[in-house]
Amino acid sequence: MKKTNRILTILIFIFLYIPMAVLIVASFNTGKDIANFEGFTLHRYVELFQDAHLLQLLRNSLVVSIISTVVATTFGTVAAVGIHNLKPRMRKVVMSLTNIPMTNPDIVTGVSLSLLFVFVGTRMLGQRDALTFWTLLIAHITFNLPYVILNVMPKLQQMDNSLTDAAMDLGCTPLQAFFKVTLHEIMPGIVSGAIMAFTMSLDDFVISYFVSGLDFVTLPVEIYSYTKKPIQPKVYAMFTLLFLLIFVLMVAMNLLQIRADRNKTVRRSKVETKAMRTFRRVAAGALACVLLVISGYLIFFAKPQEQITLNVYNWGQYIADGSDDSMEVIREFETRYPHIKVNYSTYDSNEIMYSKLSNGGITVDVIIPSDYMIARLISEDMLLPLDFDNIPNYQYIDESFRNTSYDPENRYSVPYTWGTVGILYNTKYVDEADVTGWEVLWNEKYAGKILMFGNSRDAFGIAQYLLGYDVNTTDKAELQACADKLLAQKPVLQQYVMDEIFATMQNEEAWIAPYYAGDCLTMMGENENLAFYLPESQGFNLFIDAMCIPTCAKEKEAAELFINFLCDPEIAGANMDWICYSTPLSAAKDYMDPETVFDPVSYPSDEILAHGSSYAYLPEDISRYVEGLFMEVRNG
Repeated sequence: MKKTNRILTILIFIFLYIPMAVLIVASFNTGKDIANFEGFTLHRYVELFQDAHLLQLLRNSLVVSIISTVVATTFGTVAAVGIHNLKPRMRKVVMSLTNIPMTNPDIVTGVSLSLLFVFVGTRMLGQRDALTFWTLLIAHITFNLPYVILNVMPKLQQMDNSLTDAAMDLGCTPLQAFFKVTLHEIMPGIVSGAIMAFTMSLDDFVISYFVSGLDFVTLPVEIYSYTKKPIQPKVYAMFTLLFLLIFVLMVAMNLLQIRADRNKTVRRSKVETKAMRTFRRVAAGALACVLLVISGYLIFFAKPQEQITLNVYNWGQYIADGSDDSMEVIREFETRYPHIKVNYSTYDSNEIMYSKLSNGGITVDVIIPSDYMIARLISEDMLLPLDFDNIPNYQYIDESFRNTSYDPENRYSVPYTWGTVGILYNTKYVDEADVTGWEVLWNEKYAGKILMFGNSRDAFGIAQYLLGYDVNTTDKAELQACADKLLAQKPVLQQYVMDEIFATMQNEEAWIAPYYAGDCLTMMGENENLAFYLPESQGFNLFIDAMCIPTCAKEKEAAELFINFLCDPEIAGANMDWICYSTPLSAAKDYMDPETVFDPVSYPSDEILAHGSSYAYLPEDISRYVEGLFMEVRNG
């Protein structure tokens, strides 16, 4: 029996730590392929410490984690002592209430806190930016408190209460007895609670996503957008350092616990003396670390007062970031305009972007929505008219992309990219004879290997093309038929996706999916077995994404400067080469890789494009109706 338990324990530890071992090895690999170790190098760590953006994100995460841990540990310890002193029945009730936040889904906690912060900030306090660093910090302190209480309470229950009574009999005040006796006895619980709070805060994505503004982004929120392109090896180096940090903290916690257990056999007076010395050292060290981090951040990394912060909100990895020897567009902009600091955040659907803006509480200066969403934003007075005197490079925008249906007077938008929606499939597993139209997404032959759009507009658009309906229909009977068609697809679907498609298709976990041509071209570059098909006979979506300035913008002139910069043909060419989407500036093609310019996926012929159609803005009641139907489909 003992041998079996040992074997099971070893297997469990292997299962738990092999992924981390792979990550650590990958951080020292000279090659980019994790499966092929080409040689040892420290270059990834050098790249990491040269990447100001990643280090800024790491600093942000550490600042929030350390401050929230110190505050939550302090208040959590006091709360645990107070709960421990309650009557048994009331103690059970309070502990049950304390445990609810830990069992509550993170998304529920995140949304509810976001609504609370926006309501208090905008309605009660009249603030324009309701979601800031402070709301993020308050949220982290809030969800960390139960973990501290949960770790401290058992130590309080194990403690011999006569020790406190004895200390007070010897002349200690209740406060002195707490610091001289109680604190020593519960110190292992405090340390373990603090470490758990730190790790939970450092790791949190869901709650942080909903409660943070665009001015202070943490590392997990940013990493979420790293799904379109393979993760850069320098990120492996960062994760390795974070793992080692947590590992050292856990070892230190266990050593403290072992030392505390041994000290129980030593005379009480010596224990008190050593405990207080240890506590003072730990407290002083923790306080010094917090002050050092905050001081360093404020002194060396805070923006100068005269510097403008420009908040850009864009699709995930929809601008060249310097990887694969590309131009780092944002850094290039900041180099040309050193008085402007770009704060760059991402979303993965038009609907998420719209929800973030319409809920209020954030400042955004530049957004890049799709055509139908631009029409909606214009209709709801959520966009500012552009001053084209500040955007002279607009002259390079091709005539065919001006006076569009979504912005007929060219007042609110400047085209950024355009593209098509087609079918991506794996030629190794999918018979090309089966790929003749949208119906392949319903083919039972490939059940469990088919993906579908996770947003309502694109999903319904495919059903509309397949059923022969107008892609902008407002007929509820036709929309219901589309919902029924999507519901009939569910038995063969693996999952609904957006940016998750990249890893799934590139790793061949799925074989067929509809997606945007530019992203499909990126995936095809990572897996040579992938191919792209446009269903000409049935029709397909032809879209434009454009740069706009929302009404919540604070830095309109800087935003127009940024838009003008992206319309520079040389910048646009380098940018499009990396994101693989089609450019509305013919002049930019002179600076692009010829293979990209003549690629039929990015630039189909005019004959093929004639079969495409664009989404139009649907009336509000129809949009809500479609959203409701799609929710029923996904939950059905």
